[in-house]
Amino acid sequence: MPRNSKRSFSPQVDDPNYLTMPYLSRERWISFWYQLMEVMETKPESVLEIGPGPKIVSDILKGMEIKLTTVDIDRRLRPTVAADISRLPFGDKSFDCVLAAEVLEHIPFAEVSGALKELARVSRKAIVITLPHYSRFSPSIALKIFPFVPRVQKVFPISIFSPKHRFDGQHYWEIGKRETPISKVRQLLSGVKDFRLARDYLIEENPFHHVFVLAKT
Repeated sequence: MPRNSKRSFSPQVDDPNYLTMPYLSRERWISFWYQLMEVMETKPESVLEIGPGPKIVSDILKGMEIKLTTVDIDRRLRPTVAADISRLPFGDKSFDCVLAAEVLEHIPFAEVSGALKELARVSRKAIVITLPHYSRFSPSIALKIFPFVPRVQKVFPISIFSPKHRFDGQHYWEIGKRETPISKVRQLLSGVKDFRLARDYLIEENPFHHVFVLAKT
């Protein structure tokens, strides 16, 4: 759901067609699965998806008979409602769960707090967010002690030097860059009023994507 820092909208993506094989990589499909899993864990009857992109997650949620509303500022993507994430045209607590996957990095970091307030305002139960996490290396460790105990796997992003972020026409910031370490992002998300940061983790099969789940207190 790209936008610029001003209130007038200028598309960051010239061609809004997400249905291409380079975009729909194996890693991205895995991220779609994690989005769906975390949303469905909240047992929602209604979901608001910000920035639906190729609408893959949207279509599956609809197939699960979830009442779905999509929002994007780019009308070319044909969302249910065309709107700015910082001014959502819905009443308080309108949706059980709000999903914003790979969205918040498309606005300046200084504006993310205001966007989070809007997501929290319209959510009744939970907010699921994914964000890009920069790292040079992402080794992982997997442990399975007993056959009947699920495997435990942990990804460790490693960057000996955190580079300064340079706006690439799409991302204003990324976790792991000099200006926005993971500690700063966790602090911001932990400060969302009436919500707690229930969990966050890197997707082991796609460690460039970091998942955050906020639950209503």
